[in-house]
Amino acid sequence: MPTTFENPYKKGEFLPTLDELMAANPEGVPKEAAWIWGKEDEVGRLNLLSPGLVKAVASSEATTGEVASLNWDITLPLHPPFGRPALQYEITGNPNALIHDDTVVMNVQSGSQFDGFRHFGHISCQVMYNGLTRDEVLGENKTTRCGMQACAKHGIVGRGVLIDFAKWAEHKGIKFDPFERYPITLEQIKEIAAWEGVEFKFGDILLVRTGWISKYNALLAEGKISDLEPTGAASPNAIGVDQGDEMKHWLHDSYFSVVGGDQPAFEAWPSRTPECLHEYLLACWGVLIGEMLDLEDLSEKCAKAGKYSFLFTAAPFNSPGGIATFANSLCVI
Repeated sequence: MPTTFENPYKKGEFLPTLDELMAANPEGVPKEAAWIWGKEDEVGRLNLLSPGLVKAVASSEATTGEVASLNWDITLPLHPPFGRPALQYEITGNPNALIHDDTVVMNVQSGSQFDGFRHFGHISCQVMYNGLTRDEVLGENKTTRCGMQACAKHGIVGRGVLIDFAKWAEHKGIKFDPFERYPITLEQIKEIAAWEGVEFKFGDILLVRTGWISKYNALLAEGKISDLEPTGAASPNAIGVDQGDEMKHWLHDSYFSVVGGDQPAFEAWPSRTPECLHEYLLACWGVLIGEMLDLEDLSEKCAKAGKYSFLFTAAPFNSPGGIATFANSLCVI
């Protein structure tokens, strides 16, 4: 494992490993902080999605032309996780003309969405990405710094890779319940990648399918609404990636630009470590986190094509100071 990485799309840009950061960071910032793109930076690892990378990915990944949307039904889940309010949706019309409108009132993070850098801070250091403070979000010195508008201007276009844990687990005969805490290990992720023929590359957008949405959809179709109530809990139990030190180092040193999954928190929940992965991914490294992304169609199309990498696109909300965004994501396989 090299101690420093050179950006293959930007010669002369060298990127540190997590161990290097932890050895070099001064007091007053999280020891894992990778605030390496300057004090004015607002987009974190989206900096990896450079024109050179986008051009290379666009010419190599969209080979079948099949398109998969990652946007779940806007009305779901009926009981959003973490106690968030459910969607209020109304269609109205002018009785004197053939004209209709719809009005949506919802928490942006109640369905398919990406956590932004203002959503979750490093708890013990009381700081968010690139030194952003709570006062800048809600206080007298409110700013829009590191808000979703910066990500909207940059856009998200890159190489996506699907780690289909649910399909692999079925193949291996591994029993699990997506609605219960189950930590997906780094060893499993690497085995799945080998099974799929996936080679991770610099700047990849990592997507992990756990089967959480698949189970939700199945229960909903069966009318088992009462079985869905636990998903709306203030701290729901759910499958996700392991939170251990090995996973933390791998996620950092692989230089993923974005991560996401089809479950409520990407990582296994509730957290079993003093600092959860959200604190590292968002506050320390500037990595957007996708949650409740609908990966069902993508899973089927990747399996049919025998190809688990693709062109990934997302258009974040242009919301000044925004905390999160609807996913607005498409993949071209």
